[in-house]
Amino acid sequence: MFRLLRGIICYTTLVYLFIAHGKNIQKWLVGFLFFYGASSITTVWYENGTMASISMILNFTAFLMLLWYIVPKFNLKNLTKKFTLLFILMILVNGYLFFQLIELMKEMTLNYTQYLFMVLSAFCGLLLAFLSLFYNHFFNSKLSMSFTLLVFLIIFAEIFRGIAYYDLGHSAAFVYLARILLVLSLYTLVHFSFLDLKSVKSIKTLTT
Repeated sequence: MFRLLRGIICYTTLVYLFIAHGKNIQKWLVGFLFFYGASSITTVWYENGTMASISMILNFTAFLMLLWYIVPKFNLKNLTKKFTLLFILMILVNGYLFFQLIELMKEMTLNYTQYLFMVLSAFCGLLLAFLSLFYNHFFNSKLSMSFTLLVFLIIFAEIFRGIAYYDLGHSAAFVYLARILLVLSLYTLVHFSFLDLKSVKSIKTLTT
């Protein structure tokens, strides 16, 4: 039920945003909630190797939807030495922690495909963290801060979900913590979607 709950929360959020935004709803946002919700639902059968692989592929695809939004905001010309050093430090520290966690899970994965997409999702998480910090640093707006908060809430929700599922700690506590962070992340996503549409409308108004 706890696994299914993730999917229910994602699709409930998606339905609400369809009602609120109608045809103006952002495509990347629809993609993220659809694939993230589907990934969550397939974890109900996570003990099956094929379903576990499908779940991780869908999870990775959901992260790609977030990259779809943030990558166009990134401009190499604005990349300073400070942010280059920050990126290297983030890769070294967070990368080490991510892969330590994944190594703990490696023996518990059911096949190579599942493990591969766990690693790819971790790389996506690192990239999203860096890009969101970069985005917030150079734009420093409510919109950029909201997106950064969204990314980090999702990352920590994923980490605690992994700890809980693979019983690497006090699993019951981490299950609840992962769900709370998921709800907070989707609340932030809804808030961000309104800010994003408002920003787009403002730009259109200025250009007409």
